[in-house]
Amino acid sequence: MSSDTGMFIVTGGGTGIGQATVQSLAGSGHDCVVFGRSSDTLQQTVELCEPLRGRVIPQVGDVNEADDVADLIRVAEEQSGLIHGVVNNAAAAGPVLFPDWDVSQIDMMWKTNVLGPLSIIRAAWPKLLQSGGRIVNISSLAVLGPFPGNGLYGMTKCALDGLTRAIHSDAGDSGVKAFSIAPGAVETDMLRTIVDETQLPPAKAMAPGEIAQLVLACLEGERDEDAGEVLYAAIPGFVTSDADEALAAMGRFHGS
Repeated sequence: MSSDTGMFIVTGGGTGIGQATVQSLAGSGHDCVVFGRSSDTLQQTVELCEPLRGRVIPQVGDVNEADDVADLIRVAEEQSGLIHGVVNNAAAAGPVLFPDWDVSQIDMMWKTNVLGPLSIIRAAWPKLLQSGGRIVNISSLAVLGPFPGNGLYGMTKCALDGLTRAIHSDAGDSGVKAFSIAPGAVETDMLRTIVDETQLPPAKAMAPGEIAQLVLACLEGERDEDAGEVLYAAIPGFVTSDADEALAAMGRFHGS
């Protein structure tokens, strides 16, 4: 990856994994545009990063709105001529049992979890080609073992993993590399919209910062041998690209 100063984009950066990723980037001296729908949560992220070395620029918008995506790329370009990486973390979730998925739920999750990331990557692509940049798509262990009511979310994340593989296949020797990171349970507001603490105690969930460090390693080139892969961060301290290993580790951890 080029050593020139460039900008990173993090979507859904006002809370959870996204916020922790922005903190990791800024702490390592990287500049980034943090993108999300809530100006209040974005400002919280900015304030958390004020003591750190990297600049953090908030940009309010929705990944589903073409004009907002265009504005996001424009701001990143204005701040720095290069875009060195995109982290697609913004997502929609919600428990719904099959076959009671209705069209509006399917449409909302598909747009937010698949088409939104796709639109951002396509818009940033010329700048990513110039920088030999990195793309990290935040997936989920629901692609392997969705618990009841989480299948629609898992289905959209399977498509996101397919996008990662497609980029890897077609990027060739451009220098651009794409990764999916599929975490298990991470202690976030989104997690608690799906399961409560009686179903999944906090001790069985990872901290957002653990996933953020894996994202940073991908962005900084430390995991280039895993480009095009899904990295299953199934349980605390465990990462593998082998789906069977991930499921086995998760089974042992949550069964203990």
